[in-house]
Amino acid sequence: MTKMNTSARVMIFTTGGTIASSLDDSGRNRSGELQGEVLISQVSLPENTAIDVEVCSLLQKPSNAISLNDLMNLRQACIDLAENSDVAGIVITHGTDTLEETAYFLDITLPVSPTIVLTGSQRAPHESGTDAFRNIADAVMVAASNQARGLGALVVFNQSIFSARQVRKVNSFQVNGFASPETGPLGYVDGARINIAMRPARHERLKLLSDASLPRVDIIPAYLGASPILLENAIASGATGLVIDGLGRGHVPPEWLAAVSHITDRGIPVAIVSNCHSGSVHASYEFAGSLASLEAVGVIPVPDLSARKARIALSVLLASADVEIAVKLRTLTA
Repeated sequence: MTKMNTSARVMIFTTGGTIASSLDDSGRNRSGELQGEVLISQVSLPENTAIDVEVCSLLQKPSNAISLNDLMNLRQACIDLAENSDVAGIVITHGTDTLEETAYFLDITLPVSPTIVLTGSQRAPHESGTDAFRNIADAVMVAASNQARGLGALVVFNQSIFSARQVRKVNSFQVNGFASPETGPLGYVDGARINIAMRPARHERLKLLSDASLPRVDIIPAYLGASPILLENAIASGATGLVIDGLGRGHVPPEWLAAVSHITDRGIPVAIVSNCHSGSVHASYEFAGSLASLEAVGVIPVPDLSARKARIALSVLLASADVEIAVKLRTLTA
């Protein structure tokens, strides 16, 4: 990679995913096979770029295998690096399937410095037209940029810069795999040029002890004719909290109301979000299974977060033993 006399320092943590895939004997991609050093050795930064890059392989997994413990270990690696070095930014390469969850977890639990940037690829490094090396180079440029300071965790993909809170995977294979459906990107990367057009609202970081473990929170989707047994079985099998991926403005089948009430009566937190890509939950209706009826039995409405991100937030709050879970969940989305 190109270096100059006065350089910003960027650390790259690799965790696997399509971006670190190799070709298997089957003719399919084996995700997470490449060591970080091998992957990064093929990346070229723009000419005359003053950035020193180091790489550390933390994991070599497809992102469907990333665990809650992995999130805690990745967070600790970021904290340790920030406390013991002059690093300007950290880039994390990650499989795309769960990238948005990892990004949001780091966004709500890490301090604002150094800049954290996640990226991945839709095409493996050996595939024609791969986006792997372009995305890594762009992520490094953003991580080293003064313009990105204080924006929280970011996702850089397809030359676009996204807030971790808003970003979602929106395509399973095309290179425009990520978007922020409601707000759009924060800016873009054009070679050595970083353009930040918007700055996201920042929220209080959630306190999380380094030795904490993230408890299990399950997501239960609402759909036509869905059985309330889904809720009951999740709790019976060990979930400590639930996030309902609700219909429209935050609705569920009417038969769910009694089951939800039974769960919240035991002090188990239940949150609800909208399963729509745009639009928020709101108590606009009065019928059995409406958001108003759910709030009456203790369900916490969470506006402007996807179910996957609300699950991460609720798990973090449970791990911190925060007695004001409902208040903090609303604070994260206010």
